[in-house]
Amino acid sequence: MTTAWLRDLEEKVKETSARLGELRRENEKLEKKVADLESKLESAPDAAEAAAWAEERGDIRQRVEKLVSHLGDLLEG
Repeated sequence: MTTAWLRDLEEKVKETSARLGELRRENEKLEKKVADLESKLESAPDAAEAAAWAEERGDIRQRVEKLVSHLGDLLEG
């Protein structure tokens, strides 16, 4: 009686088991990345905060431009 089919089956089971181990490790890494991204997302500013920051940056930019303009006028005068 030939047992070649059994050896083939054993080899396929070993390969499948090894691949499942790889996939489990990959899944663990991906879950960690997802958890890290979710944590970052929770600490990210919401839309209202982002709009407030954008407005403040615009205000600061305008003030700096006025100061630069005044300094330029002083240097020319």
